[in-house]
Amino acid sequence: METYAPDSAPEYVIIRDLTGFYRLGPEQSRGADASLPRQTRVKLLRREMGFSLVQLEDSRTGYVANENMAVAPPRPQQTTPDKPDPDSRRSGGKARGQAYSGPQVNDTPLPNPGAPAPDLKIQPEVVPDTIPAPSEPSPSGPKFRY
Repeated sequence: METYAPDSAPEYVIIRDLTGFYRLGPEQSRGADASLPRQTRVKLLRREMGFSLVQLEDSRTGYVANENMAVAPPRPQQTTPDKPDPDSRRSGGKARGQAYSGPQVNDTPLPNPGAPAPDLKIQPEVVPDTIPAPSEPSPSGPKFRY
């Protein structure tokens, strides 16, 4: 059993829609107190077998099934909108010196202008008008045992 203080608890994320959230425990008589949607962030306060004690962002605590949560990815860093990067205007939104990671223009070879055009006169497949008759059954009967 692992126990963490709320300030240092690792963050987890709910990975299944409508995951049951139990205030008193999974065996409480009235069923789940809430259903957590996918991508809900929780703090792991105590890891137990089957269900773990978690804290929601609104400070409510309760139990969630371990199989319905996974370690949360790091939160995106906050940028200050009042101070834009001065170099970002000159290079189309990228800071100076930052490499382009998209598809490269020179990846696809250009067609040779001197090459002959492809022959597009493809002959259609010949399909017979009649359907062949099924083969006659064997005179000895079917080949399986009863």
